[in-house]
Amino acid sequence: MTRVFKSLVVARSSPTASSLIFTQPILHRSNCNLNLLLQSTASSATTAQQRRSYRLAAAAKDSAASTGEKKKRKTSPSPGSRPKSKHAKGRRPPPINKIVTKTAPQNRSGGLSLKQTVLPEPSVVFSNNHILLVNKPAGYHSQPNESIEQTPSKKCLLSKLKARELGGGSANNFLLPMHRLDQPCTGIILLAKNSKAGTRTGNAFQKHVVQKDYFCVVEGNIDEMMQRSECVQKENGATMYKLTGVLMPGKNIGGNRKTNGGKSVVFKPMNDIKDVGDKRVCYLEWEHLLTVSGSRRGGSHLVRVVTGTGAKHQVRAMLSQLAKSPVCGDLRYGASGPLRDQSVALHARSLFLPTVELGDTAMKTLRFVAPIPKTWTQFFSLKEAKIPKINYEAK
Repeated sequence: MTRVFKSLVVARSSPTASSLIFTQPILHRSNCNLNLLLQSTASSATTAQQRRSYRLAAAAKDSAASTGEKKKRKTSPSPGSRPKSKHAKGRRPPPINKIVTKTAPQNRSGGLSLKQTVLPEPSVVFSNNHILLVNKPAGYHSQPNESIEQTPSKKCLLSKLKARELGGGSANNFLLPMHRLDQPCTGIILLAKNSKAGTRTGNAFQKHVVQKDYFCVVEGNIDEMMQRSECVQKENGATMYKLTGVLMPGKNIGGNRKTNGGKSVVFKPMNDIKDVGDKRVCYLEWEHLLTVSGSRRGGSHLVRVVTGTGAKHQVRAMLSQLAKSPVCGDLRYGASGPLRDQSVALHARSLFLPTVELGDTAMKTLRFVAPIPKTWTQFFSLKEAKIPKINYEAK
């Protein structure tokens, strides 16, 4: 009996107790007491293993619950707690008075868009009791484009001039724009200060007796531009080149595609149209003043343009579509890239009213000239001193 007890004790202390219990040798015959002892010992070993398994399972369950509670605390803060800062760990957020506001996004050429910059003030070229002439910077709408109920736009030239109280007439601060100039372009704009001036200058525009010319910086080959144009000799010996095109009604570049400011117009060469019919025939004359960069066969060139008609986008579209030399920055009509301020290098240079009589002012002796924009010095290294003198007496 003693040997059996010792064998059982050894078996329980072994890691494989259940197997050893039945493999230990038993030398005496089995009896009732011995069977009871074996059964109780095996039962105790099995119960110990179960308790151990239960403890391991309970410990794993507690560990999982603890991990879930931590995640819950991270994702959903308790009520009343301060939200966690988005700043990197270990860095303190900057003081409120030192936070720098974000600057306006830049366009692909590195400059700021006309939609994002603060527009410069229009400069006054001439003003009297009847008319006002200003040099419009790029970005302003030459005429109002909002209804009376809406708040006046900061890009509306008329609203800007009225805010400076530059109007006149019996009606307080009266101003009436007499013609248009595209938003991305610069140059001289005429406004009437009373109904009398508006009527007389309006009649002059309708009869096409108002003389205007434009400065444009174009891309391309000057020699090819001359080949595509008709050479015209003036009375004083000056040489101009004429482009004649037919405005195609109801058509625009890219089907029905619209861009900022409406649809793009299409001109066809006069020689390509067999039956003009009721279509509008437009023409312009141009002369080469100087090559700004590159060479005559490939570069940027300053040209002076005179129009006999006033169709929408006439100068920009005809130079691009008929002369194959788009205006610099004019992405709408095929320019190679934008200018840094997203303007178009078209400048309304001068305006002449030879048949208009207003008060004591001798309009026949006055030609109003707007200086080129300062940005042209940055973009093209072009200054007023470099521009050849224009003989405006040439007809």
